[in-house]
Amino acid sequence: MPDERERVLDPEVMKGAPEGAEIWRIWPDNGVPPGSERRTWRERTTQVPWMDVPQLYTRNVVVPTVTVHRPAAGRGNGTAMIVAPGGGFHFLLVQQEGHDMARWITQLGVTVLVLKYRLMRTPDDDALMSEFRSNLLKRVPWPDDAEPPLSERMPLADFRPLVADDGRQAILFARANAKDLGIDPAKVGIVGYSAGGGVAIGAAMQHDAETRPAFAVGIYPWWPRDLPVPPNAPPLFLAMADDDKLVDPLLTTQLNDAWHNAGASVELHSFADGGHGFAMNRHGHLSDIWTKLLENWLRLHGFL
Repeated sequence: MPDERERVLDPEVMKGAPEGAEIWRIWPDNGVPPGSERRTWRERTTQVPWMDVPQLYTRNVVVPTVTVHRPAAGRGNGTAMIVAPGGGFHFLLVQQEGHDMARWITQLGVTVLVLKYRLMRTPDDDALMSEFRSNLLKRVPWPDDAEPPLSERMPLADFRPLVADDGRQAILFARANAKDLGIDPAKVGIVGYSAGGGVAIGAAMQHDAETRPAFAVGIYPWWPRDLPVPPNAPPLFLAMADDDKLVDPLLTTQLNDAWHNAGASVELHSFADGGHGFAMNRHGHLSDIWTKLLENWLRLHGFL
């Protein structure tokens, strides 16, 4: 059983999670990870439209947590999946790319830990955040005189390694609590959507024996191209849409090639349409079938 002192009961952190959900801090020392000791702002979750669907998004995460979704009693198969939602490292689509996926895959016997990893500082005011989010999607720079002040910002290149650390720590947390979670420590994998791909693929590319994921999944992922694929890279599943306007599809094909050239197992699905952020939505696009393909892949590799 995890230390009860690490359980989170903050109503703001619990927004959007299933009623009575288990939410745990994954880092020791009050959950504040190394490098974030001076980050004192507070996590906030708000509802906004995304691809014409109202979705919850979380911002200003300082203390990384996992929300545990368990299969029905007697249905667990020992596999665990860390799920890292996307959001450009500035917010997390915790519903569409987290809890919605968990509700689906727990029916297949998988235990899911939806990860809220650290995020870049963004405005506290909802209206200002809405404007900022719109500009982010349009790739419009944030004015220097807008909040937060420059002293609270960090270059993205310096920030990305921190989120990969959160992914590795989530894997450690799952394995340390394998008995309570009802999982096999050897069957802990990680999934990343979009920016969450930096969490998942980062963990798959840099790890030790304790943090190596059993498998990795990237859905329209960003990934750290400056890192080599290690010789013991885990099996990798990739899915993207060729009409993605936010993450260049060529980046995903390059990741597939890098995995293949390293002699590691990889499977890539490129759909003609679906755009960016298709996730668990079903809009009549060719990408709608990706979850069935992932299910088949997990079964082939012995995780279902």
